[in-house]
Amino acid sequence: MAELTSEQLKPAFAIDLFAPLSELEPIPFAALQPRAISAIKRLASFDGDCPVMLINGFPGADYEQVCRTLIADTHGKDGDLFDLCYTENLNNPFKPIWLRLQPGTGFEFCEMVGELLKLMSHHLDAERLVTRIMRKQKDDPKIADFLSDLSAHVALGLEFQHPVLINLLIHHEDQQAPVIYGRDLNWDTLFGSINYQTEQGSVYANQHLLEPGLMRQANGGYLILQLDELLDQPHLWFKLKNAMLKGELDWNAYQEGKTLTPFFAPEATPIRLKLILVGDRLEVAEFQMLDRDMSERIFLRADLVSEVEIDDELPDFLGYLAWIRQRWSLLDFTPAAQAALCRHASRLCDHQEWLSLSEVQLTALMRLADSLARELEADIIDQEHIVNALAEQDFRLNYLVEQSDQGVIDGQILLQTEGEEIGQINGLSVIQVAGHPYDFGEPVRLTATVHLGDGDVADIERKAELAGHIHAKAMMIIHGYLSNKFGAENPSPLSANLVFEQSYHEIDGDSASLTGLCALLSALARQPIYQHFAVTGAVDQFGNVQAVGGVNEKIEGFFRVCQIHGLNGKQGILLPGTNAQQLNLSDEVIAAVEQGQFHIHPVDHVEEAIELLTGCVAGEPDMPDTLFYRIQQRLDDLNGTLPKTGIMRTILGRLFGH
Repeated sequence: MAELTSEQLKPAFAIDLFAPLSELEPIPFAALQPRAISAIKRLASFDGDCPVMLINGFPGADYEQVCRTLIADTHGKDGDLFDLCYTENLNNPFKPIWLRLQPGTGFEFCEMVGELLKLMSHHLDAERLVTRIMRKQKDDPKIADFLSDLSAHVALGLEFQHPVLINLLIHHEDQQAPVIYGRDLNWDTLFGSINYQTEQGSVYANQHLLEPGLMRQANGGYLILQLDELLDQPHLWFKLKNAMLKGELDWNAYQEGKTLTPFFAPEATPIRLKLILVGDRLEVAEFQMLDRDMSERIFLRADLVSEVEIDDELPDFLGYLAWIRQRWSLLDFTPAAQAALCRHASRLCDHQEWLSLSEVQLTALMRLADSLARELEADIIDQEHIVNALAEQDFRLNYLVEQSDQGVIDGQILLQTEGEEIGQINGLSVIQVAGHPYDFGEPVRLTATVHLGDGDVADIERKAELAGHIHAKAMMIIHGYLSNKFGAENPSPLSANLVFEQSYHEIDGDSASLTGLCALLSALARQPIYQHFAVTGAVDQFGNVQAVGGVNEKIEGFFRVCQIHGLNGKQGILLPGTNAQQLNLSDEVIAAVEQGQFHIHPVDHVEEAIELLTGCVAGEPDMPDTLFYRIQQRLDDLNGTLPKTGIMRTILGRLFGH
């Protein structure tokens, strides 16, 4: 494949088509979530039970904003909405009862009952008021029974447990379905609690000491809970699930000893709500392990997407940037600044055709650029402010990168970026440090040696228990390729050792399999490899080169080393051809490519890679004057399978190492 040009190393945006963000219609993150929109619309149409929905998101997603925005845009059924009050049970004061009131009538109901008590206590006619109350409450039979008991209680001159008869726990003044987002959960905040009072050594409770909890507050509406909080306190989930299955919520305390007056047991509350659980995929997987029948209970699921396509959704993405700008009251952004933001969003996706919707990272960059612009007394944010904001961020976070480079500067890390060596090659790795916000590339030297043996490829990293299972699989694939190419008819008499030099930490992945295979081919053919190249890529057993991750970080990591040693115009990278669409490199690397000081070569097969690395034609094992022919001849020589007519050639080959 042809060497990549500088234009192919980053996504291109036609900034002449961009308008200032202030002129665009703001589009919230939620509006870019068609799957969640579909699911919440369907959830809003349900009534009569307690449906459960799961939103699969990603770290940093603002679940509350998504849910509230999408629920506000739906027109679901509010048939389950009601005000809730608790009143003294006139037949058993230790068991207060609930009354279900029409939404928005709670305060009026309490006032009318207070007025009713005055009329009754003065033996005045209260029938008209009772009729009004019942009409307001749609002739609810439980309210009718309560008013009847109240009339009898007053007529007998009996006392009340509390001077105010009714505790209005839930009141929907705007008559809108509540949307409750639960945070900092515990038993009492979620399920409600009974407060107790002590008077003259006696502990007591009444209906006015009841706290509703989030579940009762969400009755007739939506309750949104984060999976991580339920995972930390599994008992909350099982209590919640059981309450929703039964359709009622009792007042039992989590700790048995907390019930100071065991005979005080308010009536269980009816529960009719829509539950939305939110979390990322790891939390969902862990939650499924916690409750194996969760999948049966949750019949509505939706994914939040973290990326959008440039071709189809660039205008919506720019509207999203306008929404972030409006939300944080930022200065306006020029078209060039927007293009820089889009390029950064594309880099976050590792793909030239996609844009990241990560609100946290985009907001951080936009606010930093806004701060820089205001500091310079600019009235608009331009590309320069975005570039400088990114440079500031990089400076604050690149201490570990500088420490890594220092080893190269001091000569303690042995890496060559010029010359030729047999069985030695520059590989590319990505370093991930716990607690560090981003990954960075770091070149690594791979060496291969061969010796008489049984044809095995010894992976020293694996033997030293410094490699993971995927890396081990990659080494086996290398062995499979060599066996298929050179040992299909006769076993290989050569074994090999492959090692990552000066690597003292665990490694995993298959992105070094092309690198390792090329090093082995060099050692087998006794053909030097150009050290001005570095290689990344995975291979299959037929030598096809496959895509890997972290290509931008890997390329920039090798470029830094080349800068330390000095750019000589030959240095460059070999990477899988299918990774070309992931490229979004720094301006420094792109400038070096444009000036011919650095080169990026896409390859689709190991033969392309080894030809670039050695300057020799790979050919076939039976094709004279090729690299693979030399390898096959060496193996046949050691196996004693060369034709008899070639006996002198064999002897001379052994004597002179050919």
